[in-house]
Amino acid sequence: MIKSDLSEPLLFDHSMSLNVSYGHYYYSFPNHWHNFMEIIVPLNDEYTLSLGTETWEMNRDQIALIAPRTLHSIVQTTNKPNLILQFSNIFLPQLHDFAANKQLFLSNPILDIHDGVAFEENPLELLLRIKDIFYGREAFRELRMYELLLRFFIVVGNHNTLLQSELSASKTPQQKAYDQKFVAISKFLRERYMNDVSLEDTAAFAGFSKYHFSRLFKEYYQMSFPEYVTSLRIAKATELLENPAASIMDVALQSGFSSIASFNRAFKRQNQCTPSQFRKMFDQSTISWGGAEKKERMK
Repeated sequence: MIKSDLSEPLLFDHSMSLNVSYGHYYYSFPNHWHNFMEIIVPLNDEYTLSLGTETWEMNRDQIALIAPRTLHSIVQTTNKPNLILQFSNIFLPQLHDFAANKQLFLSNPILDIHDGVAFEENPLELLLRIKDIFYGREAFRELRMYELLLRFFIVVGNHNTLLQSELSASKTPQQKAYDQKFVAISKFLRERYMNDVSLEDTAAFAGFSKYHFSRLFKEYYQMSFPEYVTSLRIAKATELLENPAASIMDVALQSGFSSIASFNRAFKRQNQCTPSQFRKMFDQSTISWGGAEKKERMK
């Protein structure tokens, strides 16, 4: 059941911290979020996933990686089975390799197993093996599933690293020079976004005219300069909101917003929920296992 704040409490009908759903349980599921990580595998070509403000028409060769506390919805127009894995957000973030490379794993939420860069092992097959173990009767099922889940993220991490290397190698010398320039620009903005930072000042730092810089910036980041600065401020705000002692006003000001009204508007536009609603996500219990209520499908 989805609550008024769009949260979905998950109550597994078993004692494990990893749940697998395989079937055609829901043809559609409205916008919601939860504290679990989630992997969605359509296994068919008629599956629509909305993630935040983006929408993907997915196919059977794609895998969606859903970070915790991310609003998402699904629409499926066939009765073919799909595969969904949900697991605790406690274990993986404690691993240094996962925490240090989180952006590498989750920056692109849709993984295509035929994207032109070979995988050392088929990630879809790994997920299907987890499904078989979940519905089987082997000893140490939870350990076996996490063994494969770790292997899945190793395979994805190695693939994404190789993909980034190939993209970098294909760039022209001028593109590589711009990459270095924008690394410096990113550092410049991350040191100043909490204060008044202007397009003019940043263009002068980069050595470009205001209008040329504005065009280059949008091509590089796929967003305008104000949108990028706002995204930095919202990212900081999401961290500060985890502290229950900080007021919404304090969070807004410390993130670089001049008023709580502008903060609320920007936050809701990017996260599809208000800062207060987002904060409630951290008031939810992280996980509930072995509850009395059994559900045909935990989604």
